[in-house]
Amino acid sequence: MSISKIQQKEKKRVVITGFGAVTPLGNTIAESWRNLVQGKSGIGEITLFDASKYPVKIAAEVKNFDFSANLPEDLHPFVGRSTQFCIAAAREALTHAGIDTARQDTANIGISLGSNEESAHLSHWERLYETKTVKQLLELRQEGDRSVPPLHLANAHSLGKLWQIRRAASTAAHILSILFNIQGPVRTSTGACASSAQAIGKAMRLIQDGDAEVVLTGGCDSMLSEFCIAGFHRLRALSRNNDNPEKASRPFDLKRDGFVLGEGAGVLVLEELSHARRRNAVIYGELIGYGSSSNAYSITASPEDGRGADLCMKAALRDAGCSIEDIDYINAHGTSTYLNDKSETAAIKNVFKDRAYEVPVSSNKSMLGHLIASAAAIELIMSVMTINEQLIPPTINYEHPDPECDLDYVPNEPRCRPVETILSNSFAFGGQNASVLVKKYQ
Repeated sequence: MSISKIQQKEKKRVVITGFGAVTPLGNTIAESWRNLVQGKSGIGEITLFDASKYPVKIAAEVKNFDFSANLPEDLHPFVGRSTQFCIAAAREALTHAGIDTARQDTANIGISLGSNEESAHLSHWERLYETKTVKQLLELRQEGDRSVPPLHLANAHSLGKLWQIRRAASTAAHILSILFNIQGPVRTSTGACASSAQAIGKAMRLIQDGDAEVVLTGGCDSMLSEFCIAGFHRLRALSRNNDNPEKASRPFDLKRDGFVLGEGAGVLVLEELSHARRRNAVIYGELIGYGSSSNAYSITASPEDGRGADLCMKAALRDAGCSIEDIDYINAHGTSTYLNDKSETAAIKNVFKDRAYEVPVSSNKSMLGHLIASAAAIELIMSVMTINEQLIPPTINYEHPDPECDLDYVPNEPRCRPVETILSNSFAFGGQNASVLVKKYQ
């Protein structure tokens, strides 16, 4: 027996025992999944700020979320919108998994989270420091007053009278560690749209390498601000279908004109198989492969021939010991931009050859919008739901076939069919790619 076969035989199995999510389709997994398979859109007019004067007036906002979470007062300055979503998703995931971190040793539990820097209004700091103005706070910090938290002055920016400040991307993971008393290794991945896929891959390796028995993993993000909307618009990445928001995200459709920016959080509980068995946990799926790559091509554009993304998918298949014949469904990155959808279609053909036309491919982003750092985690959770429900979510708004995107995109209606193994793709700005393979637990 070769060394590689021995290593594969001895590789620890990683299973999924819980998950939670806050999305534009719902504040729980059950609500989000129900709306997803019904083909409902979470996209609408922006309400978080006055977008009437901007060319892009639509987004996929989280709705009716309860921000009154009971948090220690000293954490309030560090908890922004996306971190609040993440806390709620983590609570749901731990409850779903039947894990109470307040009643057990947590040295064997880790965290691996994908997130971006989070913006917060500087006016919030003024409230915290009573009569201190933004200018006074900045001056105090510059003069060496360490009672004022670091404000990352180089990253502060102003939009008219709206001052903002950016928190470190690792903040959410640290807060989860504090709130849930998780004392194992803590990791943060910041790979733009592939962040949470990278985090999930790292979580899988932490368990396989024996550094943790349980890992809370996933991602969170909320970039719904004037600054971020303006930036993505300048890149010509966003849809401007303001008059019909629910039709704006149309992956693989000939008339697609960009993605719709969204927000949310998705968290999974990964567990080493024997640990899950010892506590009689319900197992919802098994994580069997992870691959990553870089396009080495462009900061914003995807190569038309799909190179880079194909390497990532091949790496995930190799890691899992799977062939293309084993894949029953592909949960696509599917952003609804002209270049990404064309490139991903080409990459799938590069990997799957003639079988590419036999494998269903659909995009959750047609309903969820693009949730950036949290997208991959939520899409993996929806893939696990697909396996458990044997129901493939549709790609909605697919009305005009594109000759260059000619695969089976499960148009407009969910599909009942046997599904055991799913490939979930995430391809980010900068050319960072990550693919995850999840399988029905047997």
